[in-house]
Amino acid sequence: MTKGVFIHRSDSIYEDVPSEHYQFPRLYLDRVSRCVGDWIIYLEPSKVRQTRGYFAVAKVQQIIPDPSVSDMFIAVIEKDSYLDFGTPVAFNEQDGPIERGLLNDAGKLSGRAQSAVRPISNDDFNRIVDAGLFADEQILPRIDDEAVNFGFAEQQASFELEKDRPKLF
Repeated sequence: MTKGVFIHRSDSIYEDVPSEHYQFPRLYLDRVSRCVGDWIIYLEPSKVRQTRGYFAVAKVQQIIPDPSVSDMFIAVIEKDSYLDFGTPVAFNEQDGPIERGLLNDAGKLSGRAQSAVRPISNDDFNRIVDAGLFADEQILPRIDDEAVNFGFAEQQASFELEKDRPKLF
């Protein structure tokens, strides 16, 4: 198993639903196959206006042939594994790409950055997920503790086991 990066564009010709499945051509079958049972990160490419960069994480459950298009496949995303980042992660940091495995020996961005599906190291994966799930504010909405009322205003009535009740019949 290998962690991976899947590039996704909302205006893509592919019929992707990131939380459910990722459609891809045979060209990427070997790379996606290595991700089955492991986690991937979704990346919106920098060519997209107002790109979100790395925007979600999900787990690949299985690969099936696409029933509607020949020579295409679908990576099925494991149910309830998809999670949008609270903070989208930019492709580039001050020091260069956050995905450091994309750098060649000379420290320059390699051609691997153009691949729609690519493996990612555990270090790069963890760095991106940590950045995406970190936020100064909590992801879920919170309310002040003072406003929380965990009970009822009335006093609880005592339970009476043996009480005479009027008969209706």
